[in-house]
Amino acid sequence: MSDIMPFADPADDEWRGTKTQRDALRQKFGGRCAYCGGELGKTMHADHMEPVIRVQPSPWNDLDTVKLMKPERNRVGNMMPACAPCNIHKGGYTLEDWRTYIQRSAEIVRKQTSTFRTGERFGVIAVREDPIQFYFERQQAAE
Repeated sequence: MSDIMPFADPADDEWRGTKTQRDALRQKFGGRCAYCGGELGKTMHADHMEPVIRVQPSPWNDLDTVKLMKPERNRVGNMMPACAPCNIHKGGYTLEDWRTYIQRSAEIVRKQTSTFRTGERFGVIAVREDPIQFYFERQQAAE
């Protein structure tokens, strides 16, 4: 029996949000949001690509009692660097559900806002039907 430990994949490490983990995450796509491709600047959100839902059992408990649904997803390999708008909008959606929601955004806003419909009629707003492709997907396709 060998005393050599098998190679451990850092992607399998638990995400703790340490400075080292956050710095590595920020550089994952060269300081850009994995979803929209915008520059992260000083602010970066660490997003669980496949969601980890936080549940607080009672509003009277402090944050130390928050439980994770799907804690097995709280791994370095499931983390994506995100700008605040993308992370907040994505929320607890799976990646595919969020993609579908974004794809429907023109339809949703068209129903809710006469200004949008007017902008379309006058050619100020043009809706593209191209499938949503996230920045990290475009980067992977370019490799």
